[in-house]
Amino acid sequence: MTSFILYIIVLIISVFFNILPRKVSLFFGRLIGATIYYFIPIRKHVAICNIKDNFPKLNNDEQYKLLKKTYIHFGMVLSDFLRQKELNLTKLRSVVNIDDETFKVLKKNKGSIIMTGHLGNWEYFLPILGLNNIKFSVVAQKIKNSYLNKLFLKYRTFKNIQIIFKNEGKEKMINALKNNYHLGLASDQNARKRGVLVNFLNIKVSIPKGAGIFHLKTNKPILIGYCIMDKNLNYNFTVKPLNISHIRDSKKDFVKCLNTIFAKHLGDMINEYPEQYFWFHKMKNKKDYL
Repeated sequence: MTSFILYIIVLIISVFFNILPRKVSLFFGRLIGATIYYFIPIRKHVAICNIKDNFPKLNNDEQYKLLKKTYIHFGMVLSDFLRQKELNLTKLRSVVNIDDETFKVLKKNKGSIIMTGHLGNWEYFLPILGLNNIKFSVVAQKIKNSYLNKLFLKYRTFKNIQIIFKNEGKEKMINALKNNYHLGLASDQNARKRGVLVNFLNIKVSIPKGAGIFHLKTNKPILIGYCIMDKNLNYNFTVKPLNISHIRDSKKDFVKCLNTIFAKHLGDMINEYPEQYFWFHKMKNKKDYL
């Protein structure tokens, strides 16, 4: 019953956001983010622990100020996500800047592995690539609330886009690459024992092995991409090759070297846009958040 009520609330908010001009819906998105920060502290403890670990030089007030900005940012991302199904190419171009080099990289390669993190608005990869006729598969986690899972799947469905759920297996991801799809992997979530431990920001984090394994199996190039919100509340979308040509290690060590390079690249971007990083997932073991 609770799941259905939450679904109805999200659906009503979505309809409301789609009626309004984007700038007005972003205002309400900011309001939702601030309201959650003050009154519904979802994952607040996890997020502030992550911020304290990774920005120890900030004082307590500065750390909580960053946390509040993060809630507000993701309120705006939620607003854009709930509106994205109504996007067309004209509307997309009014809010997203894509440089020519990004298009060249994507169209030059017949399929690639695009590594990214939960930074900026990663959901916008779907309309950006789909509406520009670029074949893109993305690996997603099913939402436990089945009503919301169906609704969000609808928002993520575009021409040229393939959604692969994590439980559907690696073969489906490899087949997507073999069929010349670009495969998007948000490679910053804690993979625990299944991942590779590398330095990420100010701590050690277990990063999934997927990108490296898929590269070794398919020889598809590895790219790195972000969709970052700018001061005008629009987005800059960039994809470029991740420089791994200097890696001469064995296959066994390749994955760790790749993940180390990725973690450094993502960490640098987070230091530049810390309020746009999703601090709410558990980067460390559960016991470290008690």
